[in-house]
Amino acid sequence: MSAEFQHAQPLMTADASVSFTEVDIRHELASRPYRPPNYETQARALAELAARMAENPRDMLQGLVEVALELCDAGTAGISLLEGDVFRWEALAGVFASKRGGTMPRDASPCGVCIDQNATQLMSLPDRRFPALLNEPRFVEALLVPFTSHGQALGTVWLAAHTTARHFDREDERLIRVLAGFASAGWQLWQQCVAAEKESARKDNFLAMLGHELRNPLSTLCIAVTMAKTDPDRRADALSIAERQCQHLGRLVDDLLDVARVTHGKIALRRAPVSIEHVLNRAVESTRALVERYGHALHVAVPAEPLFVHGDPDRLLQIFTNLLANAATYTPIGGRIDVRFERIYGDVVVQVRDDGVGLADDMLPHVFDLFAQASGTLGRVQGGLGIGLTVVKGLVDLHGGHVSVHSDGPGRGSTFTVILPLLDGVPASAPPVPPPPPTSGARARVLLVEDNPDAADALAMLLQSLGHDVRTVHRGEDALADASRSPADVVLIDIGLPTMDGYEVATRIRRVPGMANAVLVALTGYGAAKDKEHAMSVGFDHHLTNPVDLASVRALLAEAATLDQLQA
Repeated sequence: MSAEFQHAQPLMTADASVSFTEVDIRHELASRPYRPPNYETQARALAELAARMAENPRDMLQGLVEVALELCDAGTAGISLLEGDVFRWEALAGVFASKRGGTMPRDASPCGVCIDQNATQLMSLPDRRFPALLNEPRFVEALLVPFTSHGQALGTVWLAAHTTARHFDREDERLIRVLAGFASAGWQLWQQCVAAEKESARKDNFLAMLGHELRNPLSTLCIAVTMAKTDPDRRADALSIAERQCQHLGRLVDDLLDVARVTHGKIALRRAPVSIEHVLNRAVESTRALVERYGHALHVAVPAEPLFVHGDPDRLLQIFTNLLANAATYTPIGGRIDVRFERIYGDVVVQVRDDGVGLADDMLPHVFDLFAQASGTLGRVQGGLGIGLTVVKGLVDLHGGHVSVHSDGPGRGSTFTVILPLLDGVPASAPPVPPPPPTSGARARVLLVEDNPDAADALAMLLQSLGHDVRTVHRGEDALADASRSPADVVLIDIGLPTMDGYEVATRIRRVPGMANAVLVALTGYGAAKDKEHAMSVGFDHHLTNPVDLASVRALLAEAATLDQLQA
């Protein structure tokens, strides 16, 4: 091996960018010492190679060795990729092109020496260090250059001469180093394409599940509505079914919105001292119906000392509700769910353990990934989109904590562990009980501004059944005219109105005589913090997301009606 090659400086560092235009490549080659006499031909060939790489990175690797074979007048050119303890011949051109895809042990290959020393190798063959090549008498000399990505050894680009009349020189090394830079960039693009294809497949699977999950409750809703219309004796049962399916659809939409907010970092926590016992009790109540539906036994082990964290009570509730719902859903009927929490040094550790379907080893690292599913079939999905655990991880991370999962394998259950920083020095007082909503039978004057006729009629009928006086309009201009004729106590305004959106309606309706003190309520499908802040900035008093919480509407109407009576 020549010392000149062993210590030669590369044309570019291992992770350097490669110029992909003919002008840049021509300049690269022309500006180097020992300029090759045919550098213009090489520049054109490399520019064509760059274009092929952009079209298909994997095919580009084969194109690279074909270019190397032609420009260097070698017998064989190849790219060997390192895979564990072996090199695989990913691309070959020349005499041994038929051996593409073959492998050779790292410790018995010249490529191994090249990678280990991270330097150009010029070798005379045959060489007894490489027994696998002793049966290839046409290999007389080999030139190998390593290539890497972000410090990781990927493989080698190499040339082999099959006649003693051909010896590789410094110009061959210079060119093959440029090609090694292309190989590194091509490999990275190839891996990016593979990752993009996998991500696209996961998204396609998710969209299929989303359609499946939305159609199921919609189908049940249609059946329930038909039953309510045709069978008066079973109307109450039908309406109960419809109510549950509406709640289920609402949860699906909430999951979709929350995972978008979490992954884009758009959730702001409203922190306060929070009792973990109180949050878990609320989570148990929230999932009680689901647990009972599957006939599970749920046990909660409570420590003797009260444990508090500094967090957002609503988001903490969401974390543990999702974990309990996940355990209930993926545990066969009649299973067992155990919840325990304790102090471990300066942390609160909460575990949710079930004896359900469990997880395979290859699924464990991906449980919290977006669009990950424990099963590749739609038949395994039981009322979820597979994104709840992504939301859990995002919320736990926001609280400065850590969440993990353990399973002994399929059919052997799962254990989810949440670790949150402990908040010391908080008195063990009972959580405040929110006051009950007003139950006054006072009648409120309501102006409903909604451009969807069915939505307007449904909400108007509901509010009228509660004893309120409701007027309905479908455009912002009509709302201003109606309020001018007869002021209202409460104005419910859809944000997505035609010609004049709800924000403008709210701003202008405040200027109508008699409407300065009216309660303005925004109705919208957008529930992010910025949407609420914008609504408040233009004059709204309340911001409700669809589907609206009817208890909240009922309470604020009763409060507005009572206030109006006191002022009369």
